[in-house]
Amino acid sequence: MAAESETSDDLIARERTIKSVQHAVNILDLLSGPLRAAGVTGIATTLGMNVSTVHHLLRTLQARGLVEQDPESKLYRLGARTLELGEAYLAGLHPSVSRKALAKHCYKMVFIQYQPHPVPAAWSHGIQDVAAGQGNVDYRLLDGQARVDRQIALMHTAINAGVNAIFLQPGDSLAVGPSIKKARDVGIPVITLNIDSAEQHATHVEMNHYQGGVDIGRKLGELMRGRGNVVILNAPKGVIIRERRTDGFKDGIKQYPGINIVADESADWDRKKAQKVLAAILANTSNIQGVFGVNDSMALGAVDVLKARGLLGKVFVFGDDGQRDALDSIAAGELTGTQYTDVYQQGRFAASIAMAAATSGATARDFHGRVLMPYYILTRDNVNLIQPNQRW
Repeated sequence: MAAESETSDDLIARERTIKSVQHAVNILDLLSGPLRAAGVTGIATTLGMNVSTVHHLLRTLQARGLVEQDPESKLYRLGARTLELGEAYLAGLHPSVSRKALAKHCYKMVFIQYQPHPVPAAWSHGIQDVAAGQGNVDYRLLDGQARVDRQIALMHTAINAGVNAIFLQPGDSLAVGPSIKKARDVGIPVITLNIDSAEQHATHVEMNHYQGGVDIGRKLGELMRGRGNVVILNAPKGVIIRERRTDGFKDGIKQYPGINIVADESADWDRKKAQKVLAAILANTSNIQGVFGVNDSMALGAVDVLKARGLLGKVFVFGDDGQRDALDSIAAGELTGTQYTDVYQQGRFAASIAMAAATSGATARDFHGRVLMPYYILTRDNVNLIQPNQRW
């Protein structure tokens, strides 16, 4: 008899399963809409669900690659697996439905960042604004989680999904080369941002790393009156902009023969790591008059250490990028200066190039270019030139 009819417990279990599936689909629908990313509490509030239920479902979806969590903001967004599902749907369409015709109405673009940071966040904002303005672009931000192997895996997923453009912030300029070549071979334009690759690709849009470094070196040398010792807090080896920014800085400061670079250490782009690196250097010598952080995060880490030791005002510190926190620190009289680039506009430039390529039918084999962004060297004297709506 038990085999012929469901018990009340069976019915309850089946209803719970159906509700769980419905809730999971609702979460995916929410993250595919204008919101794009949300936390557990935000999802629960929007959908009228229990927080613990949302947390459990998100973990399950994350395990299957359908959602991913930003390590810095802790917000959830759609995962790379959703691209594969979209491609599977297109592959199953009836032959009478032209995929080329579909492409004219909807373009798929992804940005594969190396790791969460204000710079790629501003790029993504600029790309998203251009994409949203077209009304026919499905744009996704994918996180490499500071792992080159994950970036490569995401590249392959995007290529297999047949995206129309890939924006890329390479974690390793050489390691991503084969993936860029694979994209080019199938006609997908790859647009790199800030960190170039030796492998030929559609376009590279970058800050003016070398000349900006030259100007920072000259300004720091001027403020130091041509005498003293300098520390460089650098990026990891293997990243092209490390060499460009450092070479520019050294070429700028070499006009002051009385200035010596006494340490050049990697702090991995990170504020906390920069604090540890500079503290270790100061433990060996306190005779330092200048610090160049190859990005603002490392420069701000130096400011933290100098402030704690009562050395602010005695040591000049320059960063590079121009993020909001750096500009606020300059205005407060802490960070000495930085190279400012409007990276939001940089993202918009990159997106405009991608849209021009997609709508014209051009492929990765049709063009190759490079765009240098304009910049300012900012100190307390001119930091107010950058208006609130230009700060990122």
